[in-house]
Amino acid sequence: MPGNTDLGLSSMLFRESAHHAHLQKGLDKAPITSKDAHQKLANAKALSIDDMDMIGLKTAFDSQMLLGSPMYFDSDSEENVHPITDQDTEPRVNDEDNAPQTESGAVFQTSENVFKNLLTLRRKYMEGSFQDAVSDRKNDLDTWLVYPKPLPKFWKFEKDNRFKDLGMSASDLDLTHHDLKKANNHGYYYPHNIDEEFLLGRKKQNPHFTGEYFKIDLYKKAYKKHVIKHSLLRCDNELRYLPTFQDFRRDFKTVVAAVQSARLNQISERRLLYLLDKFELFQFLKQKSEILENKQVPYRDFYNSRKVDRDLLLSGCVGKRQLSEYIWEKLNNEPERVVYIDEDGKEIQLQDFFQCGENQNEESCIPVGLKLIDDDFLEWYKDIYLVSYHLFRASVVPIKQSLKGKHYRYYLLARTFLEFDNHIDGEYFAEIFTRFSLHTLEKSKYQLAQVSIDYQFTDESGSTSSNWWLKFSDWLMRHNLISYNVRWNVRIARCYSPLFALNKVGNFQDFLDLIFRPLREAMYCDDIRFHFIMTNVCSLDLVISQVDDYMWKAFEDTNLEPKNWSAGGDNPTISQYMYYIYRNLAELNSVRYNCYQNTIVLRNNCCPSVTTNRTSQFGDTQLIFNEQVESLVCNLLLCSGGLLQSEPIWSAPATLEYLYYLFQIPITASPLSSVSSGTTMMEDYRLSTSTSIREGESEKNFVTDRREANKLRNLSSVSRRTYSGNPFMKLFKIGFQVSLSSASILFNSSYTQEPMMEEYSVAASIYLLNAADLCELSRNSVLASGYDGWYKSHWIGAVVKRPRDKQVISQPLGMVDVWYDKEPDTRERHNVPFLRRYFRNETLNQEWTFVHEEM
Repeated sequence: MPGNTDLGLSSMLFRESAHHAHLQKGLDKAPITSKDAHQKLANAKALSIDDMDMIGLKTAFDSQMLLGSPMYFDSDSEENVHPITDQDTEPRVNDEDNAPQTESGAVFQTSENVFKNLLTLRRKYMEGSFQDAVSDRKNDLDTWLVYPKPLPKFWKFEKDNRFKDLGMSASDLDLTHHDLKKANNHGYYYPHNIDEEFLLGRKKQNPHFTGEYFKIDLYKKAYKKHVIKHSLLRCDNELRYLPTFQDFRRDFKTVVAAVQSARLNQISERRLLYLLDKFELFQFLKQKSEILENKQVPYRDFYNSRKVDRDLLLSGCVGKRQLSEYIWEKLNNEPERVVYIDEDGKEIQLQDFFQCGENQNEESCIPVGLKLIDDDFLEWYKDIYLVSYHLFRASVVPIKQSLKGKHYRYYLLARTFLEFDNHIDGEYFAEIFTRFSLHTLEKSKYQLAQVSIDYQFTDESGSTSSNWWLKFSDWLMRHNLISYNVRWNVRIARCYSPLFALNKVGNFQDFLDLIFRPLREAMYCDDIRFHFIMTNVCSLDLVISQVDDYMWKAFEDTNLEPKNWSAGGDNPTISQYMYYIYRNLAELNSVRYNCYQNTIVLRNNCCPSVTTNRTSQFGDTQLIFNEQVESLVCNLLLCSGGLLQSEPIWSAPATLEYLYYLFQIPITASPLSSVSSGTTMMEDYRLSTSTSIREGESEKNFVTDRREANKLRNLSSVSRRTYSGNPFMKLFKIGFQVSLSSASILFNSSYTQEPMMEEYSVAASIYLLNAADLCELSRNSVLASGYDGWYKSHWIGAVVKRPRDKQVISQPLGMVDVWYDKEPDTRERHNVPFLRRYFRNETLNQEWTFVHEEM
């Protein structure tokens, strides 16, 4: 009977353990909280059998309790909070006693902890550089001039009388044999029906857009009246403390030390898992209630809610098929037009770009076919042109010698159709942007974009004396590329090394002067066109790319000032780039703020395939980290505009990821672009090697040499990115301030004429997003965008000044800015359910309560 004896002993042990594990009287109504868990475990009675003490083994649940991850918060205020049901008509207000935010941001009034210290550091850099929302003049609804005047509330593109064509269409005409012959008089093939796209071979008229009716003289008069009305002729002289580079280095090390803390990483990882599971539970319980709440606003859904693409690249604003058809149109209508003049003064016509039935070498010509823009051109355009010739004159020898065969013709094609600074003054590029971006956005009305343009350090001839800012503003105003649906970002590449090799700069200060000196000169001129365009510029973006030079051969002390940094042409660290761009931008914002002009924010991205494999040279022997951590910490401290990629933050240390959630830093995700970004680095290197061998190039420019060296050094970083592997959905569930962007349409293989809606629809089908999710994403994109405060107030009902005598919802952004609903109920503007918004706000407040009390 030994088996029965074992069973009896086991039953006795079970009853005894159950007796001792029972909660004391008075504690059976609430679980053990993280405060008293350790004490109760220490004082627990040990089971005793035959005078032998049993050692209590700690379990995963005990560790979880100690890390502060229970589903219960010991808070009196939460007991008085009643859940919102679908029958509620009035919104519920945040408990101001426990909410971490005030009108000036999130502040705690008690003892400091590590998270409060980091929040104080971020506020110091944001307010010192005038990047906070209160310092931005365009968010002041009373004193900011919104121009052009906003369209009527119920404006529709198809009902605007200005856009109605008064002439006859092609279908109203009799197309005779002579007309058809005239339409095809050059012998090229039309890819479309003549009735659908073309009118008897004549130049097709550009589609209508609101910028056609913009007059800069009218803006000048309106601005003058506005200045006189608000007595803004006198400039203020407010000065703010701007941290030095040594201050930044010390604060940077403080953040990195917190990020590398094993205890903080363990707690942060547990909290992130808890937040993810909490949202899943919330959806399981309240998803039907959210659907019912969405239906309470029947005239507002995702399709007619404003949504902003915060990072649409101008270099890829058109699809492959659309660009091919546009080139076909110009090739048929203007084949003899001179579009380029080479270094020898030879005029090159448009038809010379292509193989026109002559006996020419196939490898040196672009064949004329239905698909002019093929994958071969896109690979060359992405890997060679955009990283070199697009930003600067990439060779001291003539272009025709540095680029051989069809690559030279690819260069002519890109220079003619995808640049605004060329022989034809960007006419083709303006038409492309008007037809495939402006027209599409305005026709949909509810789709908006912040278009990102690359800053070009030299012109086509290689000169650095021209003012790029004035050229850019002149191009926009010449073609009236002004729209209610478009704002602008300026991207800055880390190309100090190639410019040094070209003898364009002698030190890092010269590189900074190439950007900010012409900008300061234009600020003090009386060019009204430039000043108007600057009101539409939202941010400066530092681009961290996988083709950035990485030599570290003659690396110098990172404490050197920019004027003393030469390093034999070696690139400064990411931190040096970020801080000195931040410092110059802060000085510019100070002038603009004191002159009652809008300020500009800073953003950056982080290349996930490279920065994780590189050790940062900004550290020291006591503190070692990679470039990914360096880039994310710089964004945390210096950038108010947020992060331009979602993949790096998900693979970062848990503490850094938790900080991005707590601080509600905006993040732009592009899942569709992340899997359509071209070939991998291994394929790129194989392609460039085979091409150079095939063409027999004996001499290469320094850009190609350095790129190949970097690829050889980083072959281990080759990885395929998949749509399902993008962390966008997990970030969204946890509660990050994330929004969708289509990035480069040219490389996305878009199949529709509305790439932004394509991005949302693919995300909805892959991640199974519901109506509340889509409306929340669109609202996030507007809130984090650089649009004027008037538009944010009109589109989502958010303002920076708290309304008086109104109990409204408040939402932090970057934990430096706080946006308030201007009225108790704003669902009719964005249709995000109350349940979803209060869940996000209360969850964030609870997390701040946790880190305040437990850490």
